[in-house]
Amino acid sequence: MIKIITMLTALLPLVVQGQEFVINAAEVVGFGIFQSSKLTRRKGFSDHSPAADSVENVQFLNITSKIPATLGLDFGLEYVINTRPRGRPIEVTTIIKFPEPGLVRPNGKIYLESRETYKTVVGEPALHGYGFDESWEMVTGEWVFEVWHKKARLVSKRFTVVSDK
Repeated sequence: MIKIITMLTALLPLVVQGQEFVINAAEVVGFGIFQSSKLTRRKGFSDHSPAADSVENVQFLNITSKIPATLGLDFGLEYVINTRPRGRPIEVTTIIKFPEPGLVRPNGKIYLESRETYKTVVGEPALHGYGFDESWEMVTGEWVFEVWHKKARLVSKRFTVVSDK
């Protein structure tokens, strides 16, 4: 399941519905294996993405890019968009690119990536994560997490999922 809460880039002015955001930097402030205290299902499985959950009170337990394929394990990154005006909502698209052959559901549906668009708040930490809730989700290989605003990639982080056997 995709987990969401509520790298530096060059100066880049972006116009959003008459509002100009000047993105000075977006930075990863935490990454690896995490736990959270509250989970709420945001949406179920679709043709484009696995199910998505909202989580609260995230705490990183292990700062690592090497992730064991373990049922119930959550991993990802926490990032902050350092932009003006602070405190304003900004729309981002988060992408997770899954390793080949992709995530294959028992019904045969294959996910090569997950793509979610939502609003986060400028200057506040946000989470881009994934949790192994089903055994078919635990695909080993390189997982790429990205955060985009319009056509600008703000953050990219690679994780290597390895067999826990």
